[in-house]
Formats: sequence, structure tokens, C-alpha cells
Amino acid sequence: MLRLIRQGLFIATSLFLFSFCKNDSPNNKAAAPVAQISTGHTRMIAILDSISKNSNPATCYNLNSKMADMIKVQLDQITDVNQKVSMQFKYAQELLYAGKNEPAIIALTEITNLLGGKMPAGFKPVYEFLALAYLRMGEQQNCINTHTPESCIIPLQGGGIYTMRSGPENAISIYKNILANYPDDLDSRWLLNIAYMTLGQYPDEVPKQFLMPASLFQKRGDMHFKDIAISLGLDVRGLSGGVCMEDFDNDGDLDLFMTSYGLSDQCRYFRNNGDGSFTERTHEANLDGLVSGLNTVHADYNNDGNRDIFILRGGWLDGGSHPNSLLRNNGDGTFTDVTIESGLLDFNPTQTAAWADYDGDGWLDLYIANESKRNGTPHYNLLYHNNGNGTFTNTAPQLGLNLLGFYKAVVWGDINNDQRPDLYLSALTGENKLFLNKGGDSPTKWVFEDISVKAGVINPIQSFPTWFFDYNNDGFEDILVCGYVLESDGTALPKYINEMLGKPDTDDVLRLYRNNHNGTFTDVHRQMGLHKANFAMGCNFGDLDNDGWPDFYLGTGLPDLRGLLPNRMFRNVEGTRFEELTMNGFGHIQKGHGVAFGDIDNDGDQDIYEVMGGAFEGDLSNNVLFENPGNTNHWVSLLLEGKSCNRDAIGARIAVHTLEKGGAKRTIYASVNTGASFGASSLRQEIGLGKAEKIVSIEVWWPKAGVPKSTYTDVPLDRMVRLTEGQAAAQVQ
Repeated sequence: MLRLIRQGLFIATSLFLFSFCKNDSPNNKAAAPVAQISTGHTRMIAILDSISKNSNPATCYNLNSKMADMIKVQLDQITDVNQKVSMQFKYAQELLYAGKNEPAIIALTEITNLLGGKMPAGFKPVYEFLALAYLRMGEQQNCINTHTPESCIIPLQGGGIYTMRSGPENAISIYKNILANYPDDLDSRWLLNIAYMTLGQYPDEVPKQFLMPASLFQKRGDMHFKDIAISLGLDVRGLSGGVCMEDFDNDGDLDLFMTSYGLSDQCRYFRNNGDGSFTERTHEANLDGLVSGLNTVHADYNNDGNRDIFILRGGWLDGGSHPNSLLRNNGDGTFTDVTIESGLLDFNPTQTAAWADYDGDGWLDLYIANESKRNGTPHYNLLYHNNGNGTFTNTAPQLGLNLLGFYKAVVWGDINNDQRPDLYLSALTGENKLFLNKGGDSPTKWVFEDISVKAGVINPIQSFPTWFFDYNNDGFEDILVCGYVLESDGTALPKYINEMLGKPDTDDVLRLYRNNHNGTFTDVHRQMGLHKANFAMGCNFGDLDNDGWPDFYLGTGLPDLRGLLPNRMFRNVEGTRFEELTMNGFGHIQKGHGVAFGDIDNDGDQDIYEVMGGAFEGDLSNNVLFENPGNTNHWVSLLLEGKSCNRDAIGARIAVHTLEKGGAKRTIYASVNTGASFGASSLRQEIGLGKAEKIVSIEVWWPKAGVPKSTYTDVPLDRMVRLTEGQAAAQVQ
């Protein structure tokens, strides 16, 4: 019985990393009627509906209510006491994962009553889950169902303090009991402190021997961001998902599109009204029935001036039964799913893709990195070449890019400034990959050279999110890639807590690769202050203080419900180091996923939208919008328009030359893209200029080999400006 309880405790975590979700969708009889539907849009809706209805909870780890019902049937048939206790523990787990905290508490309490309140060896997991159920009940009642702008953001204060207190009060009692028996249990110690914090009793009431130092929760400087999602109706509740922040209707204001991981979770679209308010337009945009999706990225694939959206599905779920979606922006406020017509329909598990024009023909191509388990069903990576007529052709096999691996991120960047996009992939298991784009004679005879080893960028071996950015403003793009190494039991808290206590882990937690300008990179993460246990999934970068140095934000996440560790913000200190600003209003302790930076209110500084929520059915949370408090630095927002290259000039390199007081000259670099691998920022390049008194000139290297550099002068500070390929003058918007 003890062995079965131990196995049951972490069943969901292992399913998260290594299981698959089988269903009766497009490859069998249940999907047959789909072929009779007339359009690709309605066919996709039918496919997704079939997946949602027919997925098997025995193999799909996040269908927890259905799994609990299945276990309950078995539980009622068991007569052996030991087997019954073990099965009841599994039943309680699934109830907790389903968000049914009170029934889970009842089921777990029945087991502890049998133990007479004692904690014999091997039964600690029962008490841990009981404490977690009470803690989660408090979160659900206060932080989620009746949330405020301060909810779930540590250090908890003001409206973040719970008014319904029984959950954390009971959790505290149980955690004290656990720690009396296991005083070195870092998970329970951290969660005990959080429980006291929810009651407004931290640090005074926390037992001294278990107190986490108050210094861990201190803010740095005066910058403080606040969540304003509630007041704007953007506090969407859901599971993990992606976000696109972009001007989808071309009215000059950034709109929001977001997804949620649940198999029947509707995507959502919010139009920015330009007056400080938003209106949901999901139904009006023809998006009803387009459900699920762990990530989403956008680009103008057909060069019509309207940004389109690509939804990624099936991440973490093997079996190849989840299609992605290409949503064509029709330019009239509506979208149409054209996945089938475009030739992009495939059934592979993925959450990552990136747009770039790899062959310089003026049309954006799409690389999709899929997930393949060792000895499991192979899911080859795909490189869809844009045919320029609304359709795509997979050229990955001909170009040697049909890789097999458990890939969690893919991004394009130009590492040698030759106006050709190079490709970087991050793998959860195995070496990361960097391919140098060397050109070619035709789309199927293009050459990509694997320079991963000689470039020195294969680590960490267990990696997740990644991105290219020029962190030190030397004109060459660098690479940041986050490690993702959990404890053997699926948790992350001990690594994070030890780091906070000055005992950093020896694992490959993160790599910051500085570009050496010669095709190689040097890892500088330690000297830049980034040896951090980040456990990042969602991520993106921008310039929060407009000082001209890119900062970044990490949305932390893991399936384990104990994973209440803060999402983390890092400020770039003039390219010399990164300073953590997590406690400046960013330290949300619910799971963080898709992240987008952008000037949502057009006031000259970047705000952050983040999709919150976990993977299990009941691990819901509300999305947040962190409003920038502003600063006195200057800025410029650039809208690039390609003519011979792709319409939005994705992949273009920008250099802004400025003059500061006293005659000091400075150059600030940027690239046109949507940012990092999990979350999509606007293609509008919002560039901080620090204390600049004048923009001397702006140089643009267009993303097509051989196209000459453009130079623009007479560009004003603190304005939005359009730069068009082939036109000598900038257009102030």
C-alpha cells in the first residue's frame, strides 16, 4: 500500500512529461462526418470538437474530472482495505487536480483519520496533499474567484490578503505537523510561509525556525507595476495558453488574442478601443468553436497588410491527434481558419513555431518544432515554405531540418548580419541546435549548416524557452535559453528556495550566449547575474524603463500544484548585468505562460500581458496586465514596411543613432520579430532611447540578402514612425 501511495503522488507530473493523449478524432470512424463539411473553417471546428469530446481521460493527463469518475467506479468495487486506501488517495489526487478541493479534502481526511493523526513513514504524501488541498481552496476562493489587482502577487498585501481564511488556516496546521516530523522539507517550509502571508501574518506569526527571510520579498528601486486587467475586462480565467499583442485591425492600437490549454477552451479576441477600454469581439470575429492551444504566434503570411494568427496545439501530448490552426485576418474584423486550404494541416504535438522568410523571396515561411519521445511515435519537425499563393509546402526533408526530438522552442535570428535568418531550437531532452543559413538556388536547395557544437550553444541539455536579442547593444544578436530541470519528484521549489537562500543549484539553469561576431558564442550567464532556478515556460523581452537596454520577464510553470513560485522580472543594467525586479509588482505565484510586451495605451512605455493558469483542469487563474508606471526617458516606435521583403519586414535589423547631452553618441539596436518563444509581442518596434536629445539617424538592414541598407534622418523623439523600404523619408504617424 505504501508503495502504491508513493507512486500515486506524482502520477500527474510524470504524465505531464511522458504520457500521451489518445482520442477518437480525425484518423478513425468518429471523424468520418468531418469530410462532408464544406469549408476548411467549419471542418476544423468539427475536428476540434471531436477531440474534445472523445479524448480518453486514462491517457490524457488533464481530463481530471473524467479520470476521477473512472477511479470512483473502481474504488466502489474494492473490498481490500489496503487497496481501497491506495485507490482513495488516487481519487483524491484527481479531485484536487480537477479543482474540486472540498471533495478532495474529505477523501484525504478519511485516510488521515485511519492513521489517528499520526504520520508513519510513507504516509507523508497524504498530509502534503491534504495541506495543498486546503491551500488551493483558499487560492480558489480568494485569489481566483474573488481576485483583486493585488491577488497572488508576492509579497501579498492590501487586496491580496485573504478574507476567506479557513483554507490557509487549516493548511498552516498541517504544514506545522509535517515540519515537526520533517524539518528539512523545503516545499512545506515555503508553502507554510505563503499560507501565513495570505492571512497577513507574515513574518510575525511564522515559527522562527521555519521563517523565510523578509529580505527575499524586498523590491528594488521605485519602479512598481500594477495589474490593471480587471478594470479593463482582460482578466480572462483559464489554463496555460498563449497570447498575441498586435494591431489586428490597423487602427493604431494594440489588440489582444489569447488561447487556453483545455481541449474545449475557447480562444478569445479583445479589440483595443483606443480610449483606455477593450471590447471582446470573439464571436464577431468568427472565432467561435476554435478551441484549445498552448501557444500562438502572429505574422502577415499573405502580405495583405493584416496580421494573421497561428495557434499551436498538442504540446506535451503525444499521439499526433491535435491540429494547429492558421487564422487568416480578413481585414474586416473577422478571421477564417484556412489551415486545410493552405496545406498546413498536420497532427503532431507542439507548442512552438516561428515565422521568417528563409529564402528571401518576400513571403514568410513557418518552422514548426514538434515533440517526439524516445522510442515513441516520431513527429518530425516541419519547415513550411510559403508558395506566395496562400499555400505552403514542407521543405524540411530536403533541407535536413526534419529533426526528431522533444523540442520546446524555436526562434529565428541573424547571428552574422548577412540578412538571412538563422535557426535556433531548444530541446527538453538532448542538445540544442543552431543552423546557419548559407543561402541557396531554390527553396528546396537551400543550405542550412548545423553549427551547434562549434558555436558552443548546445546547452542546457534540458531546455525550454529561448530567444534572440542584442542584450549588450553591440550590433550582434545574442541567445538566451532557459533550462528546465525539475527535482526527481516533479517539484521545483527546493531549487528555487536554495537559490533564494544563497545556495544556488549546480544544474544548467540558464544560458546567456554572447555573440562573439565570428560564428561562436560565449556563455556569460554567471557574470551577468543570471544563475537562477527560473523554471520558465512563458517569456518575452522589452525595454520597461526606456533606457535602451532590453529587459525580460519569465512566466514560471510546472504541473505540480505545489509550484507556487513567482514569475520573475529582470532589468538590464546597461549591458553589464541583470538586476531582478520580481518583487516590484511582478511576482505572481500562479503559473505563468504566454507573455507579450507592448505599449497597450500608447503612452510611450511598454506594458506586459501574461496568460496565467496551469495544465491540470482545475489549475485555473486569471490573466494579468501589468501597467507601466512610466519614466522620463525618450522613445521611438517604428513600423517597418517591406516591399521586396516581407510586408512587416520580420527579421530586419535596426540601428538607432542618438545624441545625448554634452555630445555623447550612442547606438541602440533592435530586430523586427514578436520576441521570445512563448508569447508574441507586437511587430511594432518600441525602442527606448534613454536620455537622448536627438535621433541622428536610423539605419535598417532589410531581411533579404543583397537589398541595400536604408538610412532615415529627421526622425522625431517620442513619436510613432513608419519606415518603408525604398522610400527615403520617414513618415510620422
